[in-house]
Amino acid sequence: MSAPTELLNFEHKPPPPGTARQADLGAVVYREWALLARNRVYLILGLAPMLIYLLLVNTSLSNLVQTVEYKGLAVGFAVFLLPMTLGMSVVSAAGTSAMAIFQEEMSGVATQLWSYPLRRSRFLMGKMIAGVSLVLGQSLLGLVAAVLIFEFPFDLEGWLALLVTLALASLAINGLYLAAAITVTDYQAFMVGSNLSLPVLVFSAPSMYTYDSMPTVLQWFSHVNPLTYAINGMRDASLFGFAEAGRDMAILAVMAIVGYSIGGRALLNRARNI
Repeated sequence: MSAPTELLNFEHKPPPPGTARQADLGAVVYREWALLARNRVYLILGLAPMLIYLLLVNTSLSNLVQTVEYKGLAVGFAVFLLPMTLGMSVVSAAGTSAMAIFQEEMSGVATQLWSYPLRRSRFLMGKMIAGVSLVLGQSLLGLVAAVLIFEFPFDLEGWLALLVTLALASLAINGLYLAAAITVTDYQAFMVGSNLSLPVLVFSAPSMYTYDSMPTVLQWFSHVNPLTYAINGMRDASLFGFAEAGRDMAILAVMAIVGYSIGGRALLNRARNI
């Protein structure tokens, strides 16, 4: 008599709600981080301008100009220049993050990505998380280097407000550069524009000088310069706290929303043309 045959029961259960979305987003973030972190050339180019200005320009000018009158407060010039250095780091790292769009297309990775049912929101969210973390990481590295070189008279609220404003600036500037990279289809045009935008944005904002000392034309341009609100916001936040920087922080938040909204729409159109 043969032994009874055991019955094999197979159960098909759907994954718990949200698991697929989390895995999808995690994979996109990991891929974006690998894409950005493995390109050492772009990382060096992103860090070099900030460190050069921090080590050479800031130290030299701080010896030449001792203090600056800012909103009725005598501020050491090294303290006054800190937001400029951080703003330069934000712009440089945002340009590096946006370059990844063209790397994907030139290597054929974009075609492979959009051959799968990848949600536009996951792709954009992954780029936002990876890009902003890269921008914040480079900026925080510059901040640590600045703290080791200079002395800053900020209290606890000043440091917290500075970090919050820096995070908002990273979101806003990275969103605008990402939207520009998705909208512009010519890699060389974007690369030239990205490289030229760094000095234009930095020196047309009240970075090394107060707003009142700027020429009238630059004063007009500074109102549409997104880096103006990042620099003023970080400067006011570090010196006076959250209340004084509230307006600039709100403008940076609106810029971030606009940038990622434009980027999301342009991304859908670009994916259809691949």
